[in-house]
Amino acid sequence: MIRIRPVTSRLAVVLAILLPSAAAFAQTGSTSLQLTYEVEWGNLDVATTTADWVFGEDRFELVATSQTVGITDALRKYRGRTELTGRIRDGRYMPHRLSLSGLSKGRSREAFTTWAPGTGVTGTGITGTGISATERQPDLDLDKVFPLSAEEVDGATDPFSAMLNALDTIRQTGSCKASARIYDGLRTSRITLHDLGREVLEKDRPFAYQGNTVVCGLVGTPTGGHQRKSRWRKKQPKPEDILIFVAEVRPDIFLPVRIQARSFLGAITARLVMPSLKFSKN
Repeated sequence: MIRIRPVTSRLAVVLAILLPSAAAFAQTGSTSLQLTYEVEWGNLDVATTTADWVFGEDRFELVATSQTVGITDALRKYRGRTELTGRIRDGRYMPHRLSLSGLSKGRSREAFTTWAPGTGVTGTGITGTGISATERQPDLDLDKVFPLSAEEVDGATDPFSAMLNALDTIRQTGSCKASARIYDGLRTSRITLHDLGREVLEKDRPFAYQGNTVVCGLVGTPTGGHQRKSRWRKKQPKPEDILIFVAEVRPDIFLPVRIQARSFLGAITARLVMPSLKFSKN
């Protein structure tokens, strides 16, 4: 097992993966998609996250919320909100404006990032191009976190657009293989997705998905903004440490239906609540 972070930070990693988990498919007109994921640490409910997506012919929007539940809410309450607008160019997803806000331990944190109109996707990966500007409140505490470098920020895309492009690659090719430099206004990292085959999932919860999935292994390497006391760098991560199970839940709509993350304190599993899935086309 990989000693990445304390379990509460590992939970944040899982939620960050979940929030961009919307369909990646070509649009004509306007399409809305509503999702809910339940997150468990072992058999303990620890968090829930919702994502409302709207896709048009040349743009997309996301409003997502996340919060701790149960005993986790009593011990370490967290509330988060994400808002994203982006452009669709040549079938690829590119960010325009990303807003992150969170409240934990009575302290709030916000970041607002705007990408230049020239932001795009190059090559066969999911790497963005363009220049971003960010406003933060409060600013980064460099005594606690590593600084951000201009080299890592410039040319990076947001994590949500990156995952949309990865899902679209799975839709078209059946392969998870992709890489990206990502930036969310507070942190930078490099992510790589690996092909780990296919698996038929059994319904292990009444609300969970059952059926065929593509299994992707996610490796993330932080490059700035992460905690100086983090255990992230203690051991080389492996693709098997974070597994993303992607399924075609409706024709041409591919979503992560389960995510499993291993930590030194146990496994965290996030499941798509299938009854919550709402799809409408205008």
